[in-house]
Amino acid sequence: MRIILKDVDENQLKHAYYITGFRTLGEVGYLATRHIILHRKMKRIGYITTKYLTAVTFLDEYGIATPYELFYDEEYHIIVQLNHVLPIEREWNAYSKRVIDWIKKLEVKNAIFIGGLDKNYRTSNEKLKWIKTSKSNVELDYPILDKQLIMVGPLALYTVYSEIYEVPATVILPYADRDRIDPAAAAAAIEAINKILGLNVDVSELYEDAKRIEEEIKKQLEYLQKEYSKSSLDRHYM
Repeated sequence: MRIILKDVDENQLKHAYYITGFRTLGEVGYLATRHIILHRKMKRIGYITTKYLTAVTFLDEYGIATPYELFYDEEYHIIVQLNHVLPIEREWNAYSKRVIDWIKKLEVKNAIFIGGLDKNYRTSNEKLKWIKTSKSNVELDYPILDKQLIMVGPLALYTVYSEIYEVPATVILPYADRDRIDPAAAAAAIEAINKILGLNVDVSELYEDAKRIEEEIKKQLEYLQKEYSKSSLDRHYM
């Protein structure tokens, strides 16, 4: 498991904010991180490689995509980890621990993890719920995640290791549709991140072009599902 940086010194990344999410329920984490990267025209600064690196690539807006990539916004001092695919299950633990070890070394101001919360759990009109680790000083005007509501998958491991290694981290969980790609949920996550970081990332495209975005991601998923077992892209994880 390696983190490979290009054209940037690790010291330049000290005390940055760190954002990531995974291709899970509603594709929320993926849609939100990719939208932030493209909207902010962030620079790709590195890659994450694993022992069982997924054999997939394609041409994205910024060039040839690799499975796990790192982008940097110098103006706001933000690192975004973009996961084009979900790591295979046998690597979840090692992958998560390695990344959290690294961002601990960077002494990040706050890590923001984006997931999705099944709409079936919604009890009122709120767009999302959230939690934070004991070292995070972030406060949001949204309800906290209900007690005993279990998180699973890489996002859970990121949160667990952040708590263990005392990394300040905030987990954003917008309500999302379990059965389809949900750009509106990704927009809700970005709106919360705008509040935390003082950004102004426009989310109108995610609301207005939701159908087009959904179709594009659906086609991509259909291809991936033909190439890999369904378990590697299980979208039931938060």
